[in-house]
Amino acid sequence: MHPRLTFAALAGLLLVSVLPCGPAFAQCILANPSFEIGGSGGATFGGWNQFGTVGSTSLSHHGARAARVIGPNQGSWDVSGFWQSQTSEPGEQWEITGHVRHPSVKPLTGQCVALVNVEWRDGAGALIDYDSYTVADASSPADQYLDFSLLSGPAPAGTATARLLLGVLQSPAAASPDVYYDQVTFYSTTSPTIDDQQWNDFPGGRTLSFAGRTWRVKGPGVYGPGVNYFSIAPDRVWVDGSGQLHLTLKSSGGTWASTEVVVDEALGYGDYILTTVGRPDLLDPQAVLGIFLWEYGTCWDNGYLWWNAFNEIDIEYSRWGNAGANIGQFVAQPYDYPGNISRFAATFAAGEVASHAMRWLPDRVEYRVWRGGPDDESPANLVAAWTYAGPHIPRPEQPRMHLNLWKLAGTPAANQEIVFQDFTFVPEGNATGVQDDIVHGTPAVPAGLLRSVAPNPFNPRTTVRFELTREGPVQLEVFDLEGRRVRTLVDGWFTAGPHTAEWDGLDGEGGGVGSGVYLFQLRGDGYVETRQVTLIR
Repeated sequence: MHPRLTFAALAGLLLVSVLPCGPAFAQCILANPSFEIGGSGGATFGGWNQFGTVGSTSLSHHGARAARVIGPNQGSWDVSGFWQSQTSEPGEQWEITGHVRHPSVKPLTGQCVALVNVEWRDGAGALIDYDSYTVADASSPADQYLDFSLLSGPAPAGTATARLLLGVLQSPAAASPDVYYDQVTFYSTTSPTIDDQQWNDFPGGRTLSFAGRTWRVKGPGVYGPGVNYFSIAPDRVWVDGSGQLHLTLKSSGGTWASTEVVVDEALGYGDYILTTVGRPDLLDPQAVLGIFLWEYGTCWDNGYLWWNAFNEIDIEYSRWGNAGANIGQFVAQPYDYPGNISRFAATFAAGEVASHAMRWLPDRVEYRVWRGGPDDESPANLVAAWTYAGPHIPRPEQPRMHLNLWKLAGTPAANQEIVFQDFTFVPEGNATGVQDDIVHGTPAVPAGLLRSVAPNPFNPRTTVRFELTREGPVQLEVFDLEGRRVRTLVDGWFTAGPHTAEWDGLDGEGGGVGSGVYLFQLRGDGYVETRQVTLIR
């Protein structure tokens, strides 16, 4: 814990007068921790309270937006900031992590600091005490995100809530600074911790070795999704002599048992490629095959589910009870948020090998399905693809790769089985994906590159420069942050070499779009490139 400074103490006093006392705003985990979702009623971000001079920035560490806190510069010691409250008890300690940045155009100078406070408040909302930490100051390097990891002191007697505050302290003699915050966590260290919560659904202790990794088996017991009994029995989920993983959905004596496994490690950003053998397209309409990243949360409060608290993205095969529906879907949770789902048709052959992949990156998720193994990805083998660049991209906390086969409310006509041949993980930045001397993933040099977008920010128009290393079909499209297509700028056959396109801030119908952050996406044979641009009206 950092020592308290005189100006930090003054900041605490300022907060008492600036912030109204009222009912505690408490959730199980920080809502909207990457500041991706806009607020309502004047709030900059959903889930966050605010005071002073605040805003947002597209210079983000994760996703497309970060919080911007601006020094008030009113000739005195002043504070601007964002805050949320969590329920807390006396003696409880909290871990805080996040990323902070100050820009060279409006840096921290003099005694201005970026501060993180944990305020201890009673049941009426009155301030009891607080811990204050300086996470950046005038000596901190500018124009780069700096990680911070903090541990609060124990909550004092009388504590009912712990309020996390992210702010900037403005000193009287210094110029107004900007401070950016992104991807913040605020976890209690009291058991059960967020780490403990990851394994509540795995009491049986059974593990499997598949594709060179250890996988835990879910159950035995009744768990979600739906209301399903999950079995760990060796005749329900197993790895055969050829190293293939078998998941089943089987009935015994009228009782159906689902199966699920999860890789033991949280692997982080990268390409997750699962290879099946057979026909997932022939699943019974009452069965669901899930290939997904998931992190267990500390509770199931509806007040925070809207921002993808479980860091979940999915490739799912199911007709969802409707035999005439398409079998496949790519999903970013919550699935019912506009632009978060893309369904597709697929047909496989008996014994056919197919790969199902999610390339999870800080600013997008690239979903693909193709025929063949990990080395066979090509436009000729592509079954379906979708790039998600909306506000619910998982954060690199601890989502893990899960595979499950489970039952909807109805009854399947027969037992179900899915066979996985392999699992390949290619870490972010490992473009060639070298594992065991086998090359997976995309080529080291993509066939198409987005070189620049300038000016950025822009008004009224900006130029996109892209380069192709070989001729071929190209699409250049504009999306908003919810993944909705705004306009197609380029759709045709282009020769190798440099090219340009221009966007005048209009949508496909010729109407002007509003100020905000948009995404340029360049797509061609075997590559997808994305860049952010900010329109200021």
